[in-house]
Amino acid sequence: MERIHLPIGEKQHMPPKGKPQLTDEEVAILNLWVKNNASLDTDIVELPENDSLRILATNRLYPSGNSPISFDFSAADKATVEKLNNDYRVIYPIAQGSPALAVNIYNKAIFTSASLEELQAIQKQIISLNLNHLPVKDDDLKLISQFEQLRNLQLNFTQITGEGLSDLTALKHLKNLSLSGTQVSYNYIKQMINLMNIKQLTLWNTSLTSSEINQLQKENKNTAIIGGFKDDGKHPVKLSPPRLAENFGVFTETMDLEVKHPINGVQIRYTIDGSEPDSLKSPIYEKHIEIKDNTIFRAKAYKDGWYGSDAIALNFYQSRFKPDSVALRFPPHPSYRGEEEKTLTDHSLGDQNTNTDKWLAFKEHHLEAILFFNKPINLQSITLHMLQQTPSAIFPPEHIEIWGGTDKDNLKLLGTTKPKIPKKDDADSLIALETTFNKQPAGCIKIIAKNLKKLPNWHHKKGEPAWVFIDEVLIN
Repeated sequence: MERIHLPIGEKQHMPPKGKPQLTDEEVAILNLWVKNNASLDTDIVELPENDSLRILATNRLYPSGNSPISFDFSAADKATVEKLNNDYRVIYPIAQGSPALAVNIYNKAIFTSASLEELQAIQKQIISLNLNHLPVKDDDLKLISQFEQLRNLQLNFTQITGEGLSDLTALKHLKNLSLSGTQVSYNYIKQMINLMNIKQLTLWNTSLTSSEINQLQKENKNTAIIGGFKDDGKHPVKLSPPRLAENFGVFTETMDLEVKHPINGVQIRYTIDGSEPDSLKSPIYEKHIEIKDNTIFRAKAYKDGWYGSDAIALNFYQSRFKPDSVALRFPPHPSYRGEEEKTLTDHSLGDQNTNTDKWLAFKEHHLEAILFFNKPINLQSITLHMLQQTPSAIFPPEHIEIWGGTDKDNLKLLGTTKPKIPKKDDADSLIALETTFNKQPAGCIKIIAKNLKKLPNWHHKKGEPAWVFIDEVLIN
């Protein structure tokens, strides 16, 4: 357990850096298992029904409540279910031949109330709904209350405050409700639980105190209320990192940066000078931070009785100018087309997940883009925001050229950059490759980024061309 709570950069940290890290729920399960003498011979079903470890483990193993239960409603139209299924909303029967459906919705960047409204076509068949880590608000609970057969509702780390919980009292079949990491209060929970027949209520990482959770449990003996791992002072729990209120990374002039944390009473310390934040000397985040230039924002969460969180490190980039149109000489690879030319200047940065519409990728051809401006701009630098994942043969360009002039027929070479070829053990990273030159007017800019034609001998695909992935052109 000690190695789990070490900073992620420590050599002894488990799981190792670069591997999937444990969630708060998984850490809680391990804590409770250790408290139960870490038995390898005890089955989950041998534990008492209201045992916290049994409840957490059961919910983990059977998140959709897929026990052999029969239902008295008809199945949804198959074509309707297929139409509602997409990359970010997964709908599936809880068991073969069952009319009952489970729904998982992902990607907070594109979630809206419409994602729930569209489910009204199958509202009589949904028994499990997972909305964890989505920007679900109190008003959305009115929509959810129409899913009359709902048994399992996961609202962990959403934006609900508790004001809309009374709407859920219409769900007569609801047995399992998870509200971890939300801003719900004791009074809202007390009012709701008195009007419902919930069997399991999870309140991990909320503002409720241990005494309030104990009082709720005392008054509702038929409901298993899980407040999380109880700290006895010997096993402090590690805080989750701070989060941005909005997900963006590019700005034109200035940007107000807002940071939040799901746990009340947390102090957020930050730096914008590239140094690591600490609990003593680093500035305390209060309301917002104004960003005026390219900035590396680092922050950690601290609270008495808890281990400090891992640091978040986020890059924010200024791009003063946006072209009126963009043209690509060669199309991107069919598997990584993003939103074509629009991707390069939409002020939206990708992450290390290449299976999104944030990235354009080139392999057979190099990247060559022409940017047009209706009015000339005073140009002094171009930065290409790119991805490096050497195991996947995603390398920086071998050579970058920036051309500029009054129009596409009168361009001159403004500057070149030759990025460093990564080494075998270099970590995956997002990279910003800047080319600077003397300030000059430009109505047209041409960018050429030539991919590495032969991967190095140490690579398992040696001799093949490397990929080039780009998600943004920053113009200053």
